[in-house]
Amino acid sequence: MQANQSNYLNDNNRAVLMLKQGRHQDAIALLKQLLKKNPQNELIRKNLHNAYLSAGMAMLRKPDYQTLSALMLEAQRFDDNEHLFRVMRGRALFSLKKYNEAEIDLQMARSMGGPDTQVLFLLGNVFYATDRMYDAFDVLESARMLDPGNDAIEQMYSKVQRELSVEKDMQKEYGRHFTITFEGDNNNIIGTEVINALENIYYSLGSLMDYYPEQQTPVILYSRKQFKELTRSPDWSGGLYDGKVRLPVGGIDTVDEKVKKLLAHEYMHAILREIAGRNIPCWLNEGLAQLAEYEQEDRTLVMFEQARKHGMLFKLAALETSFKNYSGMRAMLAYEQSYSFVRFLRDEFGWYPLHELVFALGEKLTISDAIDRAYGGFGVNYKSLEKRWLNSF
Repeated sequence: MQANQSNYLNDNNRAVLMLKQGRHQDAIALLKQLLKKNPQNELIRKNLHNAYLSAGMAMLRKPDYQTLSALMLEAQRFDDNEHLFRVMRGRALFSLKKYNEAEIDLQMARSMGGPDTQVLFLLGNVFYATDRMYDAFDVLESARMLDPGNDAIEQMYSKVQRELSVEKDMQKEYGRHFTITFEGDNNNIIGTEVINALENIYYSLGSLMDYYPEQQTPVILYSRKQFKELTRSPDWSGGLYDGKVRLPVGGIDTVDEKVKKLLAHEYMHAILREIAGRNIPCWLNEGLAQLAEYEQEDRTLVMFEQARKHGMLFKLAALETSFKNYSGMRAMLAYEQSYSFVRFLRDEFGWYPLHELVFALGEKLTISDAIDRAYGGFGVNYKSLEKRWLNSF
């Protein structure tokens, strides 16, 4: 009996040492084995509980949301009374854009104890992402009262308040994959037309990228003045995707080809954000969005042709970051050059390597390594692709 007790204490101490070394998964596996043999042992239960918490915090720091979500579900089965397991899984699911599941865990966490600023803030983000602006406003207001002066809460609260001041009198239409917010004077026809156009785009771009987002994408149609005031975008901006598709086309009475092009452009940004997050160079992001916009025709590249003839093109590396700081003419060149290069990739190698490139970036590869994976079989790399493109004129 003493030998068995000594063995379990030794194994328990080994597990504690693994936790200190950051070997959380090994510690959890060992403690689960010990608990199976000693189901009533409170020390093992306590250490396993702490191991789940430590592993969760480590995965938040990495971050590794997919693994975190699965581990916290396992942790909940072990101890369904620990609200932090709910909070961490809710945060992971939110980051994975599984908003409905995230809300379930966060609402459960909210009901399990006293007011929790973190839970309220995360719920505010879930409600905002799913276009429930009044719900977002309410929980963020509660979070502000609990933690006055918290910068993240204040910024999110101000953002929701600002957008609500514009959108409160707008109409909403709900489709299978989109919600539309627009000014329509109780005329639902334009909302239905936008929904129908977007549903067609959802399937056409989904087939190109082999990706069909599960969550509904919010789309908001503003006047040019509202768009500029809310987004603080430069004058030349034709739209914005920041988790919601925002377009300065308010007041339209029909969905013509111009509007359909804008919708396709911004929805491609939505798909790319879903797949690659922010790990995508601007030239690829904007180039693919323009390919979606001009799917049925080639874009005229006046600025690009002039710059090419006079040796004034950007290096691709200079187009990896945002174009927002460029003036009108330079911004136009940046867009046209991005389109030209990505069109070249499509025409020269087809859609599949472009698809592979985006998904490689979704695995957090650098653009150079992602190009090696997607185009290495063609005997090219980032530098030689750029040279090959320039030599194609």
